[in-house]
This record gives sequence, C-alpha cells and structure tokens, in this order.
Amino acid sequence: MTHAGGGRFRAGAATAPFWPRRPTGSNRRRGQIHDSHERRQRGREGQEDGTGRGGRCGQGAQKSGIGGADQAGSAVWALIRELPRVARGLTLALAVLILAQAAGSALLPLATGHLVAALTSTPKSLDSMTVGLALLGLVLILDVVLDPIRTMVASRLGTALDGATAQRTVDGALRPAQIDHLDDTDVADRIERARAVGLGAHPPGQAVTALAGLVPLRLTGLVSAALLGWFGQWWMPLVLGTAWVVTGRWQEKEIGRSVSAHAGHTVQLRRAAYLRELATTAPAAKEVRLFGMRSWLVERFSTAWWDGMVHMRRARVSPRRHALAIVFLLAAHLAVVLALAFSAARGSLSVRELTVALQALLGLFALGFSGDLQWTLHTAGAAVPAALAVGELDTRTEPGTRTATATLPDREIRFDQVSFSYPGATGRVLDGLDLTVPAGSSLAILGDNGAGKSTLTKLLAGLYLPDRGRITVDGQDLGDFDPAAWRRQVAVVFQDFVRYPFSVRDNVTFGHIEAAATDDDHLVAAARLGGFLGVEQELPSGWNTLLSGAYTDGTELSGGQWQRLALSRALYAVRHGARVLVLDEPTAHLDIEAEHELYARFLEITAGLTTILVSHRFATVRLADRIAVVDGGRVSEYGTHDELLASQGRYARMFRVQSEFFDARQGSHSG
Repeated sequence: MTHAGGGRFRAGAATAPFWPRRPTGSNRRRGQIHDSHERRQRGREGQEDGTGRGGRCGQGAQKSGIGGADQAGSAVWALIRELPRVARGLTLALAVLILAQAAGSALLPLATGHLVAALTSTPKSLDSMTVGLALLGLVLILDVVLDPIRTMVASRLGTALDGATAQRTVDGALRPAQIDHLDDTDVADRIERARAVGLGAHPPGQAVTALAGLVPLRLTGLVSAALLGWFGQWWMPLVLGTAWVVTGRWQEKEIGRSVSAHAGHTVQLRRAAYLRELATTAPAAKEVRLFGMRSWLVERFSTAWWDGMVHMRRARVSPRRHALAIVFLLAAHLAVVLALAFSAARGSLSVRELTVALQALLGLFALGFSGDLQWTLHTAGAAVPAALAVGELDTRTEPGTRTATATLPDREIRFDQVSFSYPGATGRVLDGLDLTVPAGSSLAILGDNGAGKSTLTKLLAGLYLPDRGRITVDGQDLGDFDPAAWRRQVAVVFQDFVRYPFSVRDNVTFGHIEAAATDDDHLVAAARLGGFLGVEQELPSGWNTLLSGAYTDGTELSGGQWQRLALSRALYAVRHGARVLVLDEPTAHLDIEAEHELYARFLEITAGLTTILVSHRFATVRLADRIAVVDGGRVSEYGTHDELLASQGRYARMFRVQSEFFDARQGSHSG
C-alpha cells in the first residue's frame, strides 16, 4: 500500500496540454504591427461602440494579478473559507473522511512493524501478529473502503462550489445599475478568471478534489515525522522534514509565479481564446474560409498564446536550484538511513522499531512538493477570489430611490449640458450637449458614425451616468429615479440587439419579463406592430420554436426577421406600460417591403409615446416630428425636416447627397 500524491519532486508542473508552434520573427513582427494598429483603432472606435477599452489593454490585469506564491496561497485560504458557506454538511463530511484517511496512513507503519516483528521473532508472537493484522484491517477500511466515498463527497462539493462561484459571478456582474464596469479591463479579467474559461484554466471544483488529496497527504507527512522521531531519533524528522519542506517551497514559488503570470496575461490569453473560437465555431466559418484567413488565424493564435504563456515557462525553477534540491534531499536521506542502520547494528533498535522508522521515513515525502495536486489547487483555486471580487461589484454611486410613475414623461426629457466619455477613452463623445424631447412627440437623431447617437440612447436608459451635466424627466434628475423603475418606462431596440437562443415567445416577452407566461394577447399585438406576426406560423413549433441551429429542433432566422422580433420585444414592453420608445437604426436589416410596412405603421406604433429615432436613412428620419443633428458632441441643428432644409446647413447637405444618389439610380433605370 502506498501513499497518494504522485511524484515527490517534479519540475515544470505548469505545462499546457500542447504548445503551439512559436511564430517566426517576420510573422511575429507583422502581428505586432497589426496589433499596434488595432489598439489605435480601438481607441478611436471604442467610444461609440461602448467598449471604451482603447489604450487600456492589460493595465487591469496587471493590477489584479495574483502576485506570487503568497497571494496564490491566499487564494487557497479563500477557497477553504468559502466551502462551509457553499455546503456546510458536505464540507464537514469531507473533513471527517480526510481525517480518517490520515489516521489510516498513520496506522500503516505501525501495522507493518507489528507484522514484521511477529514474523521474524523466535518463537513467533501470535499476539503481535493479531495486533498487526487488526491494524492492517483498520487501515484497509479507512484508506481503501472509504476512498470511493471521499471521492464522491469531494466531487459533489466541487460541483456545489462551481455552481456557487458561477452564480456569484453572474449576480455580481448584473448587480450594478450601470454597465461601465464591463468596460473596465480589470473587471473583465476578473470575470474571465472567475468563469475559468481561459486557455489552460481549471474550474474551481477541481480545487476541491485537489484539496481532498493534498490535505491528507500533508497530515500523513506530519504523522510520519512524529513516528520517525518516536521510533528513531528526535533530530531525524527535523532534517528530513526541512529538506522536503524547503524543496517543496521552491516548487511552490514556481507555481505562484506561474499562476501570477497566467493572471497578469489574461488579456493575451483571452485574445487567444477568442481567436480559437473564431477558428473552431460556425459563425465565423464562412468568412474565415472565404477570405483565406487560416494561416493568419493560426499565426495570430500562436502569437497571442506565446505572449500569455512564455512568462509561465520562464518562471520555472532554475536548473541550479533543481540540482541543489536533489543534492539536499539525498544528503538528508543518507544521514538518516545511516543513523538508523548504525542503531540497528548496535541493537538499540528492534525489528519493529526499525520497520516503523523506515516506513515513516518514506512517508515524509508528503511534506514536499506534490506535483499536479498543488498546481491544480492553485490554478483552480484562483477562480474563487476572482468570483468573490466580482460578486462584490456595486454601483459607483448610490442609485436613486424615486419611483418612476406610469405617467412619465408628462412634459419633457431634457439633456442639460451633458458631457460623457467612455472609461479609458481619451476624448469626449458628448461635450456640453443640450437637447429637449417634448413628451408624446417623436425626435430623430442624425449624425456621422461615432458622433454619439447611440451613446445618447444608453444615457437615456440609465446604462451610463453623465460625467457632467444632467438628464431630467419632467424636471427631475434621472439619477434620482430607481434605475429598475425608470427602465420599465423605456423600451429600446439597440442597433446591436441581442439574438437570444431561446424560444420565439421568450424573445418577445423578455420585453416585460414580469408578465404572465400566458399573456398571448399582448404577445400577438406586439408581434403584429413589429411586423413579425405570421413568421411564427412558418416555424416548426410556432411561438415555442427555439431560435438556434445548435438545437436539433431549433431554427435560425434571417437578419430582417431578427430585427422585427427585436422591435416586437420593445413593443411588448410598450404594451405593458413603457412610455418612451427608442429605435436605434430600426430598419438596418429590413428589406424594402418590410421597411415600407414599418413606415406605414409608424404612427400607430408611436401613438402616445415619446419616441427617439436614430437612423442614417432620411426616409426614416422624416417620420419624426423633430430632427436633431449631432456633431462634435453637441446638437448642431434642431427643427423639422422642412426647417432644416431651409436653413441650408449640414442636414440639408446630407439630405441632398442621399437624394442625389437615389435620383441618379432612378434616372439610370428610367433611361
């Protein structure tokens, strides 16, 4: 019977399942040039698309990295403290089973000593043999019979921990009323570590399994030290124990550096994971092959992988320290073995005592480095403090408590000297913007790409807070309202609306999730106004059809059908009391006939609502009562379509450019 725990001294535990081919010099430089251009591009574009991460890549990761062996150890203590909160009964049961295993490991040398002494004595001692066999039977029960139970309990506790950390991560990411925390690379990296989905990552449940193997190993080492000191000499466990602990500490520092390197390069590893996703999943498969991106993707993946992992390889124990550790261990074992041999030769040690001492000597390896158990414990355990940190996320300011009544807005929505920039961005998207939207009217917002049109809609929905100025509803600061209560008054179709891989019914009723599941009247009415009604009849399971090709009974919609479904979701919210309707490029994916039908229903859709339209299409813009042109972070023009044309400003120029294009096409067809 042997002690568990794998190899006694092992270098290079921080290895990956495979190593991609390292990029060549020229290709690597080309990738770095492209990365530099890409970072500059993100710095310009991140403002309008809401990412706001340009120029900040990696800062948060370095700040939140796990700083070496000491902090890696703190992650283990965080794991231990979390287990009773997750499942107290399972934690107690596992602790008892671990102690039983340690007791079995302690009894094994004693059983072996009694049996060897009984078999070698003259005459043979039946009593000593009986005691030895009894102890050996108890060892079998504690160490062998209970082992499957320990494994099962550790597995169930690990599963419970996985669920608890996942729930804490989801809850923490969703708790803040605004979404600016998701633009912070520090938070993004913590979420990645908490999710344990990065390349080479381990879910936290594996740390429980490793802990269930490592703790009895350490207890076995302590018991072995006590037995060696009792049956041998007092100095023997000090010499051997010091040798194993010191060399194990060297290896543990290696793990700490590797885990720290992994945490400090989460940005690169997240990029590598994204590139792998592009190469191995269906959504990008068409363009990857069409544009011949195979070599580019492989090269970029390798570059990102090496950028994230090369520091982990450099963090290994140096060959000199490795050799010193081996010499140290050999010298310590040689000193103890020679001393035991000398004592046995003099007759000061009996056969039983020598057998127990030698068994204890072998058991002291459990105080040293335990290979994959420690690596798994530290890497998988790193997800726990990350999940705890994400779970403690909160709003940057105290949310308002004023209840948004069902009549808001009754007079107007006003943007008063509003300035805003995304986290990490160098310039302002909005700079002292003034805008008034009369209640019950429709306003179209027009402007160049990146002018801040979509940002206005996010500020109105309370997803971000202005840096300066304020947004008021009937004279009340929007920040004073309870965010959830105000959002029930706002229905938005974002330009990048979500395509939920759930049923058609869910995709519509998410507009007011508190509504009853059998609320088919509002469902049908919203789908009719959104232009989706009738599409469900062509689907396999009607309203209950799953909208994802990943399911055997699911299906995919066209881009135009998805847009009509998103509009129906917003109108479902309107049917349940929302008074403000925001449509960001509502016709971007619609064909000509569907777009015409939307125009025909526009007055019916917006009746009694305060409506904000964001669009580049003048056919859409002209439907609004008033039009605002956003330029340079401010409203440069404001008025009706006819008033803006008469002013001969930017709106008139943009209108002529678009009209001339269509007039030219119409003339070419008629000619």
